Amino acid sequence: MNFKKISAVLAASLMMCAVITSCGDKKKSEKESSYVNKSTDDTPAVKDGTAVAVQPGQAYLEIRDKLGNNQYLGTVNENLCYNAVVADIKGNGSYTVSVTADSDGFREIAGGNADNYNVKPEGIMYASLKIKGGASTCPSAVMTIDSIEVDGTELSLAAKNYTFTENGTDIKSNIFNQWATMVPAGSVSKEGAVTDDTAGYSSVLVNEEAFASWTKVTVNFTVSGL
Repeated sequence: MNFKKISAVLAASLMMCAVITSCGDKKKSEKESSYVNKSTDDTPAVKDGTAVAVQPGQAYLEIRDKLGNNQYLGTVNENLCYNAVVADIKGNGSYTVSVTADSDGFREIAGGNADNYNVKPEGIMYASLKIKGGASTCPSAVMTIDSIEVDGTELSLAAKNYTFTENGTDIKSNIFNQWATMVPAGSVSKEGAVTDDTAGYSSVLVNEEAFASWTKVTVNFTVSGL
């Protein structure tokens, strides 16, 4: 029996096992290291992790600041989509919707850093209360705006709102729309039909000075007619 040859084979086998074990330990070490790095990452997640896309039958606050840099139009493509509050319209009753700039997602997009608390929307270009697809989901809904708050302060309303169907799709009530010079045909309120000649109604309900610099806008409203 060639003991030298057997010894050589055993030595080679032991060396191969050592290499395999070493590689396995290295991979295991890399995995553990990767896991540890993730668990100790100081980068904050988006606060609450909620980018809100409005679904048909939901009411929401559509808003754009003075320069149009910050807005929410009901999709996750806008920087104010994070933590927006929408309302499922299930029948007559009271509802609340809101938009906020208090999220890491907004600060990262608008200010380049989740910790940049200095960046805020400034001014107001446009705002409205809408029910997405309301012409199909709740066509007879009438929205009455009860109050509007900016950063917790209730605003004085300069006029009453009216409800109308926009493009045969959404149900809408203007809050601040200086371009709406005429009341759309078929507009209504809880008091009945609204036309250009109906006193007390407007497409501009709030003073833009109240929106000089803001974080959160809340709209409380009542739905009737369903």
